[in-house]
Amino acid sequence: MTGEVMVSEDIVQETFLKWMNRSEEMIQDDKAYLAKSVINASLNHLAKVKREREAYKGPWLPEPILADSYAIDAKLDISYGFMLLLEKLAPLERAVFVLKESFDFDYAELAQLFDTTEANGRQLYHRAKEKISGARRRFTIDPPQQQLLLEAFAQASETGNIDVLIQLFKSDIELYSDGGGKVIAALKPLFGSAIAAQFMRSIVSQQRDLLDARPALVNGELAILFTQKDNQMLNTVMIIELDEAGISRIYFVRNPDKLVHMQN
Repeated sequence: MTGEVMVSEDIVQETFLKWMNRSEEMIQDDKAYLAKSVINASLNHLAKVKREREAYKGPWLPEPILADSYAIDAKLDISYGFMLLLEKLAPLERAVFVLKESFDFDYAELAQLFDTTEANGRQLYHRAKEKISGARRRFTIDPPQQQLLLEAFAQASETGNIDVLIQLFKSDIELYSDGGGKVIAALKPLFGSAIAAQFMRSIVSQQRDLLDARPALVNGELAILFTQKDNQMLNTVMIIELDEAGISRIYFVRNPDKLVHMQN
């Protein structure tokens, strides 16, 4: 809902504290109470940061999540590309979509949660689904492609040679870089293999002697974590999105504020 890890943790913690200190006669349905409390707090947060995000310097990307950091319900799609798709939805559409898709809320429950009608809840859900259905893709990487990608990752991580990785770029690859105005990043999305490769080579040539790299799973997808050699602080998370034809998107998360929760 928020795209921010520590904000989400605070919302959940505050909700549970209120729930644990409740008087039982006040709450008839725990599931509905917890869902409504978390969703309302998330909607309030999104309203508060709306102007800040609109004025954000460069592309705004959600905070990444290390795969082993949380035990996550398998029904909940937290792939990075999908998280970014959710940002295109209005906050209320996002809330209805997440509750319906991931937690099996029916339209009667949604109507009660949002003080609306079942028909309006159905309309919000279908509107959200239409907005993201065309861009949401599911596929399985075949073993040879997976092996090729892992080898390219290993080479890029260990040697700084990204040529093998660049060879897997699709011609219409998209590259997004989030520095938040605090560190160097591309201020607009980059499109096409030539300009994406140029950006990657420029970053590597400038940072090769300053950073260590290692592969990781972030939001369930392959990624490279770049840490500073002098203090081992996390500097950049590079997330790779694939489809059947190769690497379709790359996300660079460099804003230090968005990496705090991943620091050792």
